[in-house]
Amino acid sequence: MIVLRLQYREIPRASAGILFTLLLTYVLTATLYAQRPGTAIVFNAQPQVSEELWPDLLQSLRADLAAGEAPNGFVLQQNPTYLRANDNLAEGIDYSQVIVVTLLGRCDVLPQSDRPSLTGPLGWVRQVSGAIQPFIFVDCNRIAQVLRSTSPGLTRQERRHQMAQAVAHVVIHEWIHIATQSASHGRQGITKQFLSPAELTAEPTKNNLAFASH
Repeated sequence: MIVLRLQYREIPRASAGILFTLLLTYVLTATLYAQRPGTAIVFNAQPQVSEELWPDLLQSLRADLAAGEAPNGFVLQQNPTYLRANDNLAEGIDYSQVIVVTLLGRCDVLPQSDRPSLTGPLGWVRQVSGAIQPFIFVDCNRIAQVLRSTSPGLTRQERRHQMAQAVAHVVIHEWIHIATQSASHGRQGITKQFLSPAELTAEPTKNNLAFASH
């Protein structure tokens, strides 16, 4: 069984250009969304990410959020507002929390046999002066390579759903780190530090966010 690692990171991997863009996006969205109760999740993605991914990804995120509680009974907001960085963000709409999610790569499952194997985590967050920052990075290229072994025989729609499910699990995993300001991982569910391909693409079930610190 291939075991994957969702790594909590002290040092960001983003390039200076990406980091500047993220900081600018965060400042702008934080200005727009500074007062209204609730959470806005703003997605940054490369242009080659298919428009077909988004409905499936949002559905998977909603299903994960409905699946159970986070650490120590902490409940993530069930109905956050989902935005994309290229959306027209209306002035006067403000949220008390903004989380920026950056999707790196194509975010689809394609044959990877002509590419060298990648290493590293599927997703990570950053810590500055002891505080976990509201930035989530998801490496879709790593996810695609991991899902390659599970994709033969699947339709295009099924492969897209697998990718959406995996991305959603990674986003929720890292969001829990941000919400709880803790690097701890659980012993089961998507809060685990290591996930198998089957766990990465599993449909949400009750207590999917089950957590027991270690």
